[in-house]
Amino acid sequence: MTRLIWAEVSRLLSRRLTGIAIFVMLLGLGGYQLVINDALSPPSGEQLAAAERAYQQVHEDWVANHEQYEQECRDTGAPPDECVIPEPTLAEFTGDSAPFKETASTSLKLSTLLVALVTFTIAASFIGAEYSSGSIINWLTFIPRRGRVFWSKLLTVAGFAALLGSFATTLVLGATLLLAHLHGSHVESLPELTGIAGRCVLPVVVLAVLGFCIGLLTRHTAGAIGILLAAVVVCFVRIAPLGSQTWAQRITPWTPEGNLAAIVDRGYTYAVPVEKVTPDGVTVELLERAVSFTHGLVYWSILLTLVVVGSLLIFRRRDVT
Repeated sequence: MTRLIWAEVSRLLSRRLTGIAIFVMLLGLGGYQLVINDALSPPSGEQLAAAERAYQQVHEDWVANHEQYEQECRDTGAPPDECVIPEPTLAEFTGDSAPFKETASTSLKLSTLLVALVTFTIAASFIGAEYSSGSIINWLTFIPRRGRVFWSKLLTVAGFAALLGSFATTLVLGATLLLAHLHGSHVESLPELTGIAGRCVLPVVVLAVLGFCIGLLTRHTAGAIGILLAAVVVCFVRIAPLGSQTWAQRITPWTPEGNLAAIVDRGYTYAVPVEKVTPDGVTVELLERAVSFTHGLVYWSILLTLVVVGSLLIFRRRDVT
C-alpha cells in the first residue's frame, strides 16, 4: 500500500495541471496581500487633509443650521431625542486602518475558498484524466485490487490537500502579521486566528475528497467542475434572491456551505425572516439561529462517509472501459 501511495504522489506532483493550479493559487494569494496592505495602511497626508476639509465644511453647516434642522424634525411630531443632531467630530472623517483581527480573519477565509477550489480541480482532474486517457485500464491491469487502488488515490489527494491548505493558511497569516508589523497595527487575538487557520484546512480537504469522488463518478474533470458550479449557483440563489424567503433560510443547518462555515467559524449564525401581523400592518422580524461547530463536523462526517463509500462501491463494480 505504501508503494502505491508513493507512486500516486509522484504521478500527482508530475502532472502539469498540478503545477499550473498551484502557481495560479500563489498568484491569487499574493495579489490579495496588496488589498491587505491597503487595509492595514494608515491614512496618508493627502487623505488626512481632504478629510479635515470635509469635516470643516460639515461642522460649519452644523453650527449654522443644526437648531433649525432639529426644530423642523420636532415639528413633524417625532420624539425630541430622535431629532438631536450630534456635533460631527474629526475622527468620523479621518477614520483609521482596518483592525488586524478582522483583516486577518477575512484574509484566511477568502484564501481558504481559493485553495479549496484549486484542490477540488486538481483532485477531479487527477482521476478524471485517467478515465479520459484510458490509463486507468492499464493501472488496474497492473494492480487488479481495485480497493487498494481507490484508497491509495484518495489518501494521496487528501494528504496533498491537507499540506497545501496548511501551507496556504500559514503563508497568509504570516504575511498579514508582517504587514501589520510594518504599518504599526495592533496585533490581537492571535491564538483565535491560529485556530481559524487550523480549521480552514478542513474545507480544503473536504473539497478535495469531493472533487476526487465526483470526478470518479462522472469520469471527466469537466463533469466534476460543472457539478461544483451548479452547487455554487444554487447556494447563491438561496442566499441572495431567496434571502427574504423563510423556508430558504430555515434549511441552512442542512446545507453544505452553512456547515462548512460552522466548522471554520466554530459556529455559524444566520437570520430567518418571519412575518408578523401587528396593528400597524405586516412587519418582518429577523430571528437569529445558529449552526454549531459539532453539527458541522457531524454533518460533513456523515456526508463524506456516504460519498466515499458510494464511490468505492461503484469503482469496484463498474466497468472502466
